Amino acid sequence: MQTPPADAHAAPGGPGQTAPPQAQPPAGSSPQPVTDEVLFEGIAKHSSNIGTYLMWVGVCILGGLIGYGLLQIPALAGYPLWVLSLVGVPMLLWSYLVHIKTRYKISRRRVECERGVVTTRLDTLELWRVLDVRYERNLIDQIFDNAKIILIGTDQSDPSLVLYGMPDHRKLFERIRDAVQFARHSNRPMELVPGGQGADVNNMMMGDGHIHH
Repeated sequence: MQTPPADAHAAPGGPGQTAPPQAQPPAGSSPQPVTDEVLFEGIAKHSSNIGTYLMWVGVCILGGLIGYGLLQIPALAGYPLWVLSLVGVPMLLWSYLVHIKTRYKISRRRVECERGVVTTRLDTLELWRVLDVRYERNLIDQIFDNAKIILIGTDQSDPSLVLYGMPDHRKLFERIRDAVQFARHSNRPMELVPGGQGADVNNMMMGDGHIHH
């Protein structure tokens, strides 16, 4: 007696049973190890907030000059007008607190920004949602060794995230740029972007990032 051929789709569990479908990676992508290496964690350099600090120091100096001028009036000589030189101190301390309470955590998968003194808010941007990475410096930035790293995302209500005053900014920019390309290749997401009706983000704006000095 001739034995009938075995069903190519039969499962090992028994005859007549078909194997369940197996998930396959998207076309054009390859399995990548899941890594979440932290590229930077901490606060921005205080030099990135130097303008605010100098403004309130200037207010203190102006208040001191006004107090000194008023003390020249005999009728006001007995009043403690020197306190006018402290008028900008509360806002100077507040600016300092706001700065040190704004913390960043940048990994190969996402950017997190936590800010707030009394109440805190955490903003997160997944790197696979980033379309472009830009690096910009003006003259003041070059003097104080700062730069802007701008992440352009697909969220039309809040399309960009600016990282300003990061330590070792040029190296961090290059690592973020590489991480964005890695995330887009490994996820192959579909997103609605301005001017498009659902295009593969991996095929859009695949540039290496823009650098402006």
